[in-house]
Amino acid sequence: MGIPSLLFLAGCASDGDDPSPAPGEIVPGKNRFTLTIEGRERVYWVHVPASYTGATEVPVVVMLHGTNQTGEQFYNISGWREVGEAEGILTVFPTALVNCIVDEGQTEELTKWNSYPGTGGWEHCPGATPANDELFLRGVLADLDARFAIDSARVYVVGFSNGGEMAARCAVALSDLFAASIACGGGGALPGSGAGTPIRLLPVLLQFGNADAKLMRAVGATSPLPMDFTELFSTYPGLYGRVPKPYIDTFAIDEASVTVSGDSTSVIVADYVGLSGDPANVFTLVEVKGLEHEYPNTINHPLNGAALHWAWLRRFSLL
Repeated sequence: MGIPSLLFLAGCASDGDDPSPAPGEIVPGKNRFTLTIEGRERVYWVHVPASYTGATEVPVVVMLHGTNQTGEQFYNISGWREVGEAEGILTVFPTALVNCIVDEGQTEELTKWNSYPGTGGWEHCPGATPANDELFLRGVLADLDARFAIDSARVYVVGFSNGGEMAARCAVALSDLFAASIACGGGGALPGSGAGTPIRLLPVLLQFGNADAKLMRAVGATSPLPMDFTELFSTYPGLYGRVPKPYIDTFAIDEASVTVSGDSTSVIVADYVGLSGDPANVFTLVEVKGLEHEYPNTINHPLNGAALHWAWLRRFSLL
C-alpha cells in the first residue's frame, strides 16, 4: 500500500473461546490488533472473510463507531462484517479512547473521536489532551498494509454520529489514503468553517434520518423532518447551513448542480457535482424516513446501511 511507516508497536489476538493465534497470525473471522500511539495502547478489530488468501489485493472499509461505543460493538452490530464476508473485503473497526468531554453542560468520560472541535455541540474538558486520532488511523492503515494484501486504491471510511464527524475529518485530512468517505447520524459532521483544505476532493456522502432526535432538537423540530429537501430547508433554513453547506464549501461542490431522486416514503437522495470537473468530485446527501439516531442494520431500521453504503463506495478509487 505504500503508507509511510509510523513509530508504533503492534500485536495481534483473537476474541472468544478459540485459542489465541501466535503473534502476527491472522485467522478467518474476528481478529484483534493493538498499536501503541503517543504512548497509549489503541485497539482495532478486523473481520477477515473466509475467501481471503493473501494472493489478491482486497478493498478495505474502516467503520468508526459513535460516542460511548467501541469498535468491537460495531463489529457485532453494524452489518459491515456480514458485507465484508459476502463481498470478500476486509472490514476494520477501530476503538476511540475514553475522553473527558462536556456535552450540553454535562461532564462525562466516554469513548469519543477527536473530530473537529465543537462540530457535534460538545467540547473536551478544560486541560484535557485529546488523542491524535488522525495519527491513530494512519497507523491502523499502515499496520493493515504490513499484515494484509490490500488494494491501496480502494480503502474507504464510514462513520456513525461522532464517528461520522471523524469520517468527515478523515475526508479532509486523510483523503490521500481514503478513496471515499461516508458520515451518518444527526448533527454537523463538518464545521461551518475551519475544516481546512482537503488533500484531494474525494467523493463524500452524508446521511441522516428524518426522525433523528439529535438533529430534530438542534433545529427545534417537534416532529419528524419533511421528506423533501426543498420543504426541509425552507422550513428549517439553519439546517442547510449546518448539514450540506459545509460539505459544499469544503469539497468545491456546485450548489446548483444537483439531481434529486428516491421515494419520500423511504429514502431521498440529492446528488451534487463538483466544480473541479473531476467525475469523482461529488457529494451525496441522503435522508432516510423513520431513521432515528442509529446506524441502520435491518434490525433497528429496515435499511441495510452497510450494503447500500458499499454499493456507493465501490464506485470510487484513488486511481
